[in-house]
Amino acid sequence: MKKLIKLALASLAVLSFSAHADGKLNSYFSINIDAPASRVWDIVKDFDGLDVWHPVFSGADIISGNNNEVGAYRTLTIQDGPSFDEELLEWDSYNRSYTYRVIDPAPLPLKSYQSTLTVMQLEPGVSNVTWRSSYQNNSNGEMPDDELIAFLNGVYQAGLEQVREMVK
Repeated sequence: MKKLIKLALASLAVLSFSAHADGKLNSYFSINIDAPASRVWDIVKDFDGLDVWHPVFSGADIISGNNNEVGAYRTLTIQDGPSFDEELLEWDSYNRSYTYRVIDPAPLPLKSYQSTLTVMQLEPGVSNVTWRSSYQNNSNGEMPDDELIAFLNGVYQAGLEQVREMVK
């Protein structure tokens, strides 16, 4: 059964898909990490800590509310780039998961972005981290949907691979 679960998760890790019926796109990346979920969660759990573990970001500052409390707002700053704001919609330490949204408009080619990051224990000493989102392409035709999906999948992959390196 564990092998089946691992195979399913590995298969999902390489999938991205789009739901064009309502104009929503989806990005997804999943990674297994040789560390307990509690240890991985300690790295990724802070809403104001994305810049600590993700190489794309140089800042993640709470501008309203309190860290890890629903309703908190943060300003994210991209390395050598723009900043944008996000709101924490859900934060669940028991299930090791949180959901947030980008406050539109953002200096990104997307709108109506909502994302969830989840850490799950697969077996003793092995966890899985999944980062998924839904959004609309707001590039005015300058970036095809498949390129935007691939771009965000790559951002998620870079961050989660960094987490895997941090627990070694």
